[in-house]
Order: sequence, then structure tokens, then C-alpha cells
Amino acid sequence: MLICTPPARHRCLLRSFSAMWLGWAGVLQLLAVWALCAEGQSVASACKSSEERARNAGKSAVPATSADRRVVCSSMELRQVPQPDSFPNRTVTLILTNNKIQELKNGSFLGLGLLERLDLRSNLISRLEPGAFQGLSLLKRLDLSKNLIGCLNGDIFSGLGTLVRLNLTGNVFSSLPPGTFDSLTSLKTLEFQTPNLLCDCNLAWLVRWLKDRGVTVKDTSCSYPRSLQGQLITTLKPDTLTCDVPLELPWFQMVPSQQQVVFQGDSLPLQCHAAFVLRAGFWCHKGAQMVLLATLGIYVGLSWLLSHVQ
Repeated sequence: MLICTPPARHRCLLRSFSAMWLGWAGVLQLLAVWALCAEGQSVASACKSSEERARNAGKSAVPATSADRRVVCSSMELRQVPQPDSFPNRTVTLILTNNKIQELKNGSFLGLGLLERLDLRSNLISRLEPGAFQGLSLLKRLDLSKNLIGCLNGDIFSGLGTLVRLNLTGNVFSSLPPGTFDSLTSLKTLEFQTPNLLCDCNLAWLVRWLKDRGVTVKDTSCSYPRSLQGQLITTLKPDTLTCDVPLELPWFQMVPSQQQVVFQGDSLPLQCHAAFVLRAGFWCHKGAQMVLLATLGIYVGLSWLLSHVQ
């Protein structure tokens, strides 16, 4: 059994094992796991921890106890969320901005039950597993802006009944399926501006939901279709959102991140991905529809991405 002790001790203890019984393979495996544990704790120990200030400044301010902690792990090149047990026990604010976190796994924050604010701005998050925010029953503010989130559903926000403010601005999703925010019963403020936001019949449910719940939407307007471009979500009426028009999708320009040298006759694969397409479409190159020809390596493959399929 591998036991990662609380961050105050900053070490991992190996218990109930003996090298005589494990053999060299077992010892090496345990050492590898121990190294990961030590790395996770060393990362968390490099974060800045300070006393949390009083919340809701003003006469009605709620004083924070002397044990409440604010932990900042910004601009540390993190590729994953550190182990929850590596943070102080009374962490109420956790800032993980400007890192390289790519996914949030089920139970990523399990154990941080006192957390009230979680900021994951400006990462590379493209995948959120259902249950990613499991155990955050006191969370009030969640910022997922400026990431690469392309698909959302209601399972992702399950258990966040105390969430008051949610920011999804600057991601890449074009629509939101019905029920996405149903579990957010305390939500008061929502932001979800994206360069791909498609205001059609599939978003009519959200316009009704926002009005029924009295949720304030900040700085969010349609990106498509062109007839509604720039119009605030709060000014839309469900009967104006239709799917009886030609589908409009954003244009993408891909620029290689590194210089590549190729010669005539070399194979240079080009992969184009669309996270979600509402109706059938086709690929174009230089304004002309691509002709599929497998013998020349030109083909289009379809794959269905389901929220519950790994």
C-alpha cells in the first residue's frame, strides 16, 4: 500500500511491504509510484499559500477564519492538477491559471470539500470527465475561461448546487445541449462567449432557461449565423432561433508550430477535426470541395465522441 502523507510532512511512506516479498520488479514499481507522489507534493509545495481574506467585502462581510487558505499555483507549467491531499486542509481558494493542464479527471479535487473558488483560466483543458468536480459541495465560483473545451453536458457540473458564478468564455464549443446547467440550482451569473457560438434552434432551450431561472448573462453574444452576429443572448427570443437556414461554421486557419522540410513525393498527412457538426457537411480546399481519393491518401473519417466513452 502506498500512503501519501499530508503536505505538512512532505514525504511518502511505504507500509506493509518488504523487498523480500516484492522482488525487484515490485520494488521498481513502488519506487516509480513513490517518485510520482513526491513530484506531486513538491509541485504543490512550490505553490504560494496565504491566509484567505474576508469574503464579500463590506458591512456584511463574512470573516474568514485564520485557518482558511488561498493557494496560488499559476504559471508553473503544470500539465495536470496536483493531488488534492497535497494542499492545505482548509483551502478555500485555489488558483491554477496559466498552466498546461489538458484534462480534468473524475475526482480531480476530491478531498477539497471546503473549496469555494476554483480558477482554471488559461489552460489547455479540452476534456472534462463526469465527476471532475465531485466533492466540491461548497464551491461558489468556477472559472474555466480561455481553454479548449468543445463539448459540455449536465454530468460535468453534477454536485455543484452551491455554484453562484460560472465563466466558460473563450472556449471552442458552438452549442450547449439541453440540461447542461440543470444541476446548478444556485447559479446567478453565467458567461459563455466563444468565437464559435451558434445561435440556432438548438440554443432555444437556454434562452428559456435563463429567463425562468433569472440568471444574469455577462458579455455573451452570438457568433453565428451572420444575421444574429453580435446580438446579445439576453435579447434573443426563442422563436427567432431557427435551424431552417444553411449551416454556417467558422473558418479555421492552421499554421504549423514548427518548420518542416519535405520533398516532392513525400507524404504529408493533414488532419482536420470538427468536435461537433449538427448536419452533414463536406471539406473544402482553396474554395473547392475536396474529392475523396483513398489511393492518394485523401479521405474523410467520421468518429462519434460520446461523453461516457473513453
